Amino acid sequence: MYWFEEPLAPDDLEGYALLTRESPVKIAHGEVLTRRQSFLPYLEKRAADIVQPDATKVGGLSEMRHIACLAEAHGIELVPHGWNTAVGVAADAHLVATLPEGAFVEFNTDNPLVEDILEEPLSLDSDGRLPVPTLPGLGIRIDAERLIRLETEGFASSTWAWDESGEYTDRFERTTAKHP
Repeated sequence: MYWFEEPLAPDDLEGYALLTRESPVKIAHGEVLTRRQSFLPYLEKRAADIVQPDATKVGGLSEMRHIACLAEAHGIELVPHGWNTAVGVAADAHLVATLPEGAFVEFNTDNPLVEDILEEPLSLDSDGRLPVPTLPGLGIRIDAERLIRLETEGFASSTWAWDESGEYTDRFERTTAKHP
């Protein structure tokens, strides 16, 4: 195991600092944090070995780049948390490719929003690496018909489902929530 992701409540700065000092496994945190200002206390206290900003939550690639620079200055690894859509994964792959120490992109399989919405799906190469998409922009083309079908019919993975009414079900935790 390379890291333990989000083991504590997101706002438990002191708990993360203690766990990071004591754990033999790297501690990852930050998928719910927004903007560089929210990462700074965790970086300054070394309250994570790995930070995981999500471009869709922190304000895009420019803000992620600022967070990456802060993490590097504090000697903390960055592994983006954009696994939720193909757009997020493509953005992460491009960002990681620019980092001097970039090594990982979180890549969620069995996720229709990653695997089913592109004309040419993202996929790992024979070495288990995710190639940086090379088309203009983020390097991907959204398949509008597939996206509309997911929106109208709903979609699911092995761990969660989202139907056309906006109801989200976490199959692992057996919880359901209504999203606007």
